[in-house]
Amino acid sequence: MSQPEEKKDDKKPGESYLRYSGLGFQIAGTIAAGVLIGWFLDRQFKTTKPYFTAFFALLFVFVGMYLGFKDFLKPPTKGK
Repeated sequence: MSQPEEKKDDKKPGESYLRYSGLGFQIAGTIAAGVLIGWFLDRQFKTTKPYFTAFFALLFVFVGMYLGFKDFLKPPTKGK
């Protein structure tokens, strides 16, 4: 009996690094957007403490983590 052939991995060497660095930038960008929205609202409503900044920063941390995990768990697409 012959042994089954192993699947050949057609990935390029740096493809996984690019995927994970892209996830990091996505999460960081989402958090930065939340901080900027909160900062803008704090300035508009002239709050004495950064309530909106803290709220939106935490909210967008969870949104960024959700989007990051969703993309991380998705199987990689085969490129051209």
